[in-house]
Amino acid sequence: MNRLPANPEARLSPLDQIRHIEADVTRQIAVAREAAEKTVAQERTQAARLKREAQEAGHREGQSRYKDLIAEAERETRVLVAQAHQRAEDLRQRGQRQMTNAIHHAVKIILGDIESPQDVDR
Repeated sequence: MNRLPANPEARLSPLDQIRHIEADVTRQIAVAREAAEKTVAQERTQAARLKREAQEAGHREGQSRYKDLIAEAERETRVLVAQAHQRAEDLRQRGQRQMTNAIHHAVKIILGDIESPQDVDR
């Protein structure tokens, strides 16, 4: 009695067996290629997301740093303006004192309490 082999491939010629194995390997390569392409696509998507998040974080940090620099510049400006106002007030008061002293000196000269500078040279 001729028994058929349990493996259907055993009934195939060696060339057909090679073709069958080749077809299996080709399918496995296609599956592996699809999986690799899917992985690459996922990695590209993740890389794009990470890049976008990094850019956004950098922008936020830059904005924050910019605001800090502006605030510091405004503080320094307020200090400089306050110093300038104080210096102007000091000069105004000094000018006022000198004007008052000059007026008193002129009144004394007019009233004859002291000699004028022209009289001293004579």
